[in-house]
Amino acid sequence: MSRQLITGDKELEKLLSKLADKSADRVARSAIGGGLTVLKQAIKKNAPIGKTGALKKSIGSRFTRAKGNRPPSAKAGIGVGKRKKTATGFKAPHSHLVALGTKRRTRTKLGGKYARVTDPTPEQLTTGTMPENSFLKEAVLAARPKLMAKMKERAAKSLARELAKVAAK
Repeated sequence: MSRQLITGDKELEKLLSKLADKSADRVARSAIGGGLTVLKQAIKKNAPIGKTGALKKSIGSRFTRAKGNRPPSAKAGIGVGKRKKTATGFKAPHSHLVALGTKRRTRTKLGGKYARVTDPTPEQLTTGTMPENSFLKEAVLAARPKLMAKMKERAAKSLARELAKVAAK
């Protein structure tokens, strides 16, 4: 898949550096959570729908809190987040093939329905190709402005809440 680093606004980062650690973490978590929701929704909206809809159902998100020197982080995409138990243990085990595509592959041995063929044709020796579907990259690029706006909005709301807590003390 693709890994994209989305950082906050310079003004927002300067403001967070002035806050106490716990307050800054709460503001950052709120902002990241808002952006994560927007990103997950954009990816789901842009995902192709197959026969079972498993690919779209497998799109999720995960948020990791700050711990020690590690900053809070978030991830959204295919096969991310909580999974329900299924026969394969994964909702869409083929998801990486859809997103990244496949190269032309050939068999070295024939088996299955071609097991008894003595002189195989080139079509029987190849497993075919699948073109890349860049719905994930397109969704991330399209959602970036909305994502940044949501992060700023949530940060401002959370910051006002934190300042009210400080003023009340």
